[in-house]
Amino acid sequence: MKISGIINIRHVPRTGWVLRGVPPAVAETISDHIFLVTLVSLKISEDLMESGFKVDVAKTLVMSLVHDLPEAVTGDIVRYVKEKEPSYFKMVEEKSLESLGMEKYIDLYREFEERKSLESIIVKLSDYLATIIEGRRLIALGYSDVREIVENMENLVKNILESLNNLELKNVVEKTVMNMLKN
Repeated sequence: MKISGIINIRHVPRTGWVLRGVPPAVAETISDHIFLVTLVSLKISEDLMESGFKVDVAKTLVMSLVHDLPEAVTGDIVRYVKEKEPSYFKMVEEKSLESLGMEKYIDLYREFEERKSLESIIVKLSDYLATIIEGRRLIALGYSDVREIVENMENLVKNILESLNNLELKNVVEKTVMNMLKN
């Protein structure tokens, strides 16, 4: 693990905010985002476990920490650009993890991207929720141009919730999401 490369994320603002008029000094950094995603993932995992679901919390938290680490090398590339060449960016992100000495987490990163496990769904949902939470904070500070990002993330959260086939799981997650977004 090459900490000296990874710590770059402490100083890289998230591009979407900056492109919508949030000054880099005010915009959340990639590490700020990873921290919030990890906290949200922990809360969702705890609520699911309290309701009797089996969640590998350690896996969820590690996945939360790793999910945006490639950005220590690539910077925060906006979603629109990544969606133009998804296989290319997947390769670049995996190579970035290797260059950071994090190759042992590539399979976990792939799992996150493919959303094939409960843990990966929790982290992806947390990724979107963390963006909504931060976006709402920025809107409250007067940066109304970020509203589009918040609305897009709200739609993505809705899509994930609709995709949950287990009704009890869906109810627990929806309740947690609604409680988080009230605060």
